Amino acid sequence: MPQRHVLNKDTAIIEGRDGWFIANRNDLFIGRALETYGEYGGIELQILQMLLSEGDRVIEAGANVGSHTVGLAKKVGPSGKVYAYEPQRACYTMLQGQIALNNLSQVAAFNLGCGAKEEVFWYTPQNFAAQGNFGGVALSTVRHADMEPARVMRLDALHPHEEPIRLIKIDVEGMEADVIAGARTLIATQRPILYVENDRAEKSRALLELIFSLGYRAWWHTPPLFNPQNFFRVTKNDFGNACSINMLCIHKDVSFTGGDTLREVRLEDPHPAQR
Repeated sequence: MPQRHVLNKDTAIIEGRDGWFIANRNDLFIGRALETYGEYGGIELQILQMLLSEGDRVIEAGANVGSHTVGLAKKVGPSGKVYAYEPQRACYTMLQGQIALNNLSQVAAFNLGCGAKEEVFWYTPQNFAAQGNFGGVALSTVRHADMEPARVMRLDALHPHEEPIRLIKIDVEGMEADVIAGARTLIATQRPILYVENDRAEKSRALLELIFSLGYRAWWHTPPLFNPQNFFRVTKNDFGNACSINMLCIHKDVSFTGGDTLREVRLEDPHPAQR
């Protein structure tokens, strides 16, 4: 039987599908899912794991507390590598905890954001002792009282272009285009798979135009947050119809159809959030 250890009213340690996780019990999405279902975004992670093999190298921009980092690392194995970037200090601390709990020497974690240029952004630290969505914190160029700094760098500056990168996963609360702009050379050289969150309809067209300009095609992937086949086999759905809105992007020179489940993205199509 999988184990759950409640440490206190705020924290639990969970034996989940991909390994051990520290879960914030006040987090309405990631923490709740880990504690209730033994996984977060399990359907999303499954498609990424299907695209990876032992020894692959992955960049995860916006790793948060590592709910997907662990599964990605297990898939690529000790001979692979996962570069996990997380700008929020508290989330980065938990990310390091997941790495230590699962003995993942193949993960290199950095308390950094990824963007179009090297600069300092700001974010409002969350009260982790109260309920909230701790995975939904955006960075800002405007500083207000009590905000914390977040250093942001280009992926082009962080990664040698001769290193083969199989996948770049980007979940950065509206800064997806900035991350891609800061990785132009890396993307042009390695042509990695891009898995990109695109849940802001007002930013979708600019993001798509950038991805298409780099020679990529894209397919919508909108997995529900609730996985009926979750690890703990819990049938109660705490997330209703909530889903992630992501795109799987493949270079046009690579043969890929999307199969029966993925619908190719067209500029003229309405954004999924507007349907």
